[in-house]
This record gives sequence, structure tokens and C-alpha cells, in this order.
Amino acid sequence: MERVESKNETTCPSAELSAYIDGELSPHDELELERHVAGCRACAEDLNLQKSFLNALDYSLDEESEIDLPKNFTRSVVANAESRVSGLRRPHERRNAAFICIALLVVSLFALGSSAQKTFIATAAIFETLLAVALSAGHFLYDIALGSAIIFKTLTSKFLFESGSAVVVFLALFVLSLYLFSRLLVRLHRT
Repeated sequence: MERVESKNETTCPSAELSAYIDGELSPHDELELERHVAGCRACAEDLNLQKSFLNALDYSLDEESEIDLPKNFTRSVVANAESRVSGLRRPHERRNAAFICIALLVVSLFALGSSAQKTFIATAAIFETLLAVALSAGHFLYDIALGSAIIFKTLTSKFLFESGSAVVVFLALFVLSLYLFSRLLVRLHRT
């Protein structure tokens, strides 16, 4: 937005007008700009326009003109936003997400070029390691369940035939252990 005066053929400092209003110019630059604005009608109009805009903005942001919001405004905005979020709930949205993922995979293959084979080998090695860890964890849980079943069978056969109170205590301990185990699984699922 450079303007040229017809008399002096000098360039108007329109970019410096905002700095002048904000008080960011040095005293020397302020004096030069004020002299220029006194002689340039276009810059004077631009300066007055910017000042009036800032005054209107200050007035609109004044505390007295603040809009009173209802007490439950935040709650209603959140409820409205949550009800309009569809996410990946509809089948066509899932299909679109799958197509986007496939397209990104194809683009990444083209971007990788000749090094794609090395990348796939490294990725396969990572997945193989993760699968081995998951299988080890599965075998560990299986072994714990099998051991618990054997211990449970042994204890119940011994206590079941000896006394009724021992069975009640054992069942109470078993229910308590199931409850604690389920709480552990919920806690692990959250993290």
C-alpha cells in the first residue's frame, strides 16, 4: 500500500502509521511522520481511520458493554458440541478414514522410493518383537490361570469334604481375589 505524493514524489510511510499509533517509533521517526502526515492528505485520512477503528474496538471491548452470559452457558456449549461430534461412528466415515490411511501409505511408499524395502523390514522386525512380547505375556497369564486352577482344585477337594466353614472362607477369599483382579485389569486398561 504505497502511495506517492504528486508534489514531492516521495513514498508515503503507511506501514509506519500503525507503529506510530502503538508508540513504537523513535522520537526522530515520530517527528518525521508527523511532518509527513501534516502535508499528506491520504496519510492523514489513513491515520484518522486507524485511530477511529481502535477507538471503536476499545469501546466494544469495554467492561460496561460486556455481554451477560447465562449461568449454564459453558455446559450448554459443551453439550451441544458433544452432540454434534460424529467422530468415526458411521460406516462411511470409517471407510473414508481407511481410504485416507491407504492413500497416506501409498504416498509414503512413493516418498520412500528405493529405501521402502529397508523401512518395511525394520517395521516388520518391530511388529515381530511386539508380537513376541504379547505372546509371552499371554503364556504368562495362561500359566498363572492354569496354576491357580490346579491350586483351586486341590484346595477345594481337601476343604470341601472336611468342613463347611472352610469352604465359606475359601469362597470368600476367591471372590475377593476375583474382585481385586478385575480392579487391576480396569486400572491397566485405563493407562
